Amino acid sequence: MKKNSIIKTLSIGLSCVLLSACSTLFDTDNTPSPTPLTNFNAEITPHELWNRSPNSGVGRNCNDYLKLAVASNCNAVFTASRDGKVSATEKNTGRSLWNTEACTEITAGPGIADGLVYVGGADGTVVALRQDNGGIVWRAKVATEILAAPAGANGIVLIKTVDGHLYGLSAKDGHSIWSYQQTEPTLILRGSSTPAIAEGATVAGFANGNLVKLSLTEGTLHWQQAIASAQGTFPVQRMIDIDANPIIYNHTIYAVTYQGQIGSLDFASGKIYWLHELSSFTGITTDGERVYVTDACGNVWAFDSRTGGVIWRQTQLLARNLTAPVIMGCYVVVGDAEGYLHWLSKVDGHFAARTKMDSSGILATPIVDQGILYVVARNGDLAAYSI
Repeated sequence: MKKNSIIKTLSIGLSCVLLSACSTLFDTDNTPSPTPLTNFNAEITPHELWNRSPNSGVGRNCNDYLKLAVASNCNAVFTASRDGKVSATEKNTGRSLWNTEACTEITAGPGIADGLVYVGGADGTVVALRQDNGGIVWRAKVATEILAAPAGANGIVLIKTVDGHLYGLSAKDGHSIWSYQQTEPTLILRGSSTPAIAEGATVAGFANGNLVKLSLTEGTLHWQQAIASAQGTFPVQRMIDIDANPIIYNHTIYAVTYQGQIGSLDFASGKIYWLHELSSFTGITTDGERVYVTDACGNVWAFDSRTGGVIWRQTQLLARNLTAPVIMGCYVVVGDAEGYLHWLSKVDGHFAARTKMDSSGILATPIVDQGILYVVARNGDLAAYSI
């Protein structure tokens, strides 16, 4: 039997339900209710610059927890929809630049590199489009479903699939240059992290809790480091997926696992500087001094980037199915499944502002580009905010 036919994925769109007792996980609906929002005195006012609907996103009623996010270059922001449309929107005005039918069910992306926009499909299809006009440059096929947004640099595009494969494809025509695989558990979360790229190498996380560094051009292994080890009796208790994108900052790597740990590692050697017990499937970011992360239950944390010490924790957004945090000036921003955006102080995590972007909800982590926040909702609505 092929490896990809025995891997089972488990959707995790409902906060910390998987942290409950295993015996009742599939017997009752033990999903916690979202914490009600409380009033506060806003200290900043987010301004919506524009709001458009370039495509249909993942759909308002999609239960698949797809996180089709936003990518940007100097002129445009790019989005994709599950039904196969890839769109470019002008950053300054929100004007539509182009829309292209990729003719595949899109489950990952968009990612941008080398003048191209990349999306991945449920059947393993990879489509590369021109950033300037949306023209399709090439199509390629890998073995299984793609849930991680493609990443690329220096003529290589990285494609990570749910069965633990990482492919290095040619940005010119999509042919396979190298492939690498980790052995994945039989039960994994329905999600996948996008590899990080720096200095001619890529750092990728896998569902077995391992982080690896590979040569970007050849796929040769530089080192492998376990961020967490599986605990418990049942498969659901032993899930330690790295579904949050690892990040590289000043020769330091930050990574986090589900039901495991968040850690800081040396980029050159993989040596662990510090670890802290934490569970996350959304993501992390850093400004060099602090590391910010959203955990599986909806807490937002700030850690000292050098020591791993906890600086603050915001606990008033539990079970709201938060996105990963992004940094916007003096604040970190998270979105939630009810469509709210929350601005938190980087100093101590207190609420600084809140606005409702869209009632369909926000699953994909926003991006900040040149001080402007771009966010896409489940139904494909795309908005830009300043403060």
